[in-house]
Amino acid sequence: MRQGECNSCSVCCRFLILQVNPAYMDADRRKWIEMHGIRLAERDGGVWATIDVACTHLTDEGKCAVFGTPERPQTCADFPIVRADIQLVDEWVGERACSYTFTE
Repeated sequence: MRQGECNSCSVCCRFLILQVNPAYMDADRRKWIEMHGIRLAERDGGVWATIDVACTHLTDEGKCAVFGTPERPQTCADFPIVRADIQLVDEWVGERACSYTFTE
């Protein structure tokens, strides 16, 4: 069960995480992908790419310009869904960044 409140740090808005084809973990493909600044990680039986690209709705002040509007995707409102989402955020930042916690 998800529990907590967003601390509005907007860290999760500063990059994109996508599940990708496991073949990308092949040494040559992985090297090429990572040369382009994309990080790959194996987690929970899948391969995930972390891409350093900020949301276009993130303001210079680090706030969401579409928060509370119909334009805000449900995906944003639902984040994080699982603990692994928080782990990926923390790994990208290099420290604990998200205030959400999960309880059973």
